[in-house]
Amino acid sequence: MKKISSIIKTSLVAFSTMALFSCAGTTEPAETIKFYVGSSNGELSHSIYLCELNPADGAFVVLDSFAGARAASYLDLSTGGEYLFAINQDPWNQETGHSTVSSFAVEPGTLALEAINSQSSEGSGICHIHCSDLGDYIFAANYGSGHATALPVNENGEIAPASGVVIAEGAGIAGSRQNGPHAHQVMLDPGQNFLLVPDLGANKVMIYAFDTENGVLSPNPAQAFFELAPEAGPRHLAFHPDGLSLYIVNELNSTLTACSYNSADGTITELNTLSTVEAAHEGMKYPAAVRVHPNGRYVYASTRGENSCITTFEINKDGSVSRIQVMEQVPNWPRDFNVDPSGKYMLVAGERSDEIRLYHIDSESGMLSETAGMLKLPAPASVLFVL
Repeated sequence: MKKISSIIKTSLVAFSTMALFSCAGTTEPAETIKFYVGSSNGELSHSIYLCELNPADGAFVVLDSFAGARAASYLDLSTGGEYLFAINQDPWNQETGHSTVSSFAVEPGTLALEAINSQSSEGSGICHIHCSDLGDYIFAANYGSGHATALPVNENGEIAPASGVVIAEGAGIAGSRQNGPHAHQVMLDPGQNFLLVPDLGANKVMIYAFDTENGVLSPNPAQAFFELAPEAGPRHLAFHPDGLSLYIVNELNSTLTACSYNSADGTITELNTLSTVEAAHEGMKYPAAVRVHPNGRYVYASTRGENSCITTFEINKDGSVSRIQVMEQVPNWPRDFNVDPSGKYMLVAGERSDEIRLYHIDSESGMLSETAGMLKLPAPASVLFVL
């Protein structure tokens, strides 16, 4: 397995050694935080990176990088961390044009990746994957074709052919962005009984009952979908730790929608909707990712544009939200960000500025503060902490 210092000998040499160190001051030892990064750059031979952060001094290090998935813009780990799954933009075959899902074994200790196999996503333009809690299924969202797919995972981490393929019906009113189904995310509910699929094109969050024995997806009889406001364009959602509420970020109208969730029948009810940007915000404003703080008191959303931002919302007792902070001028085009398991740090991935920046999270207020911590990487599109 090649190390980062020897593998990137292409036109992207500039990125091979750019781990910038910052937050001068304390040198006290601290437990480091390891995380994987998926790059959307299709020219890279290695598009998955293993990185490490020392929170004591804000120092980043790229430990390794891995081949086996081209433009691996989204990643997920099995619950035990034995396997990593990645989007693979290499077509499954030229006839269908379907995208690919790839699996890797994670080496204990080093966290190095070894490719296991790849499988068709049964759709085109794959953009998101999600692993079940038991690690026995991987789900894929295909933005281009609109299909959402369930694929069984064998005990050795090998992905089997799809057991279930579904697609939404209908379209929104926002022109070419909503001319038909565009599945943007796949997410099992905490009970693992329903698969939720935010579909930007159909302007709905589709709700599918999931047959865990056979891997089959079918419309939820209690509520087949949750429809958003016209031209909202639901993109991603995140559940509250208690499973009683969820939060949907809407790409086309720059909002966050808070909802209550009934785990018994898989139904969604809106609580309130707020903008992710200030009223005076000008130019492009396309929300991308949403994450709930581990303590369940705050939810964060990223918005891409000339003035990209991360917005902090406080979660009220009933699950609704109040906007309390808009952190502007974050890394350009924050397609993803993530909160570390301790809840103290946030990493924001600027896909177009080729950087990841470190922010501190105040434990009492949930609000963000800047640090000088920064890591240069080509087109970082997802951040996945190793738990």
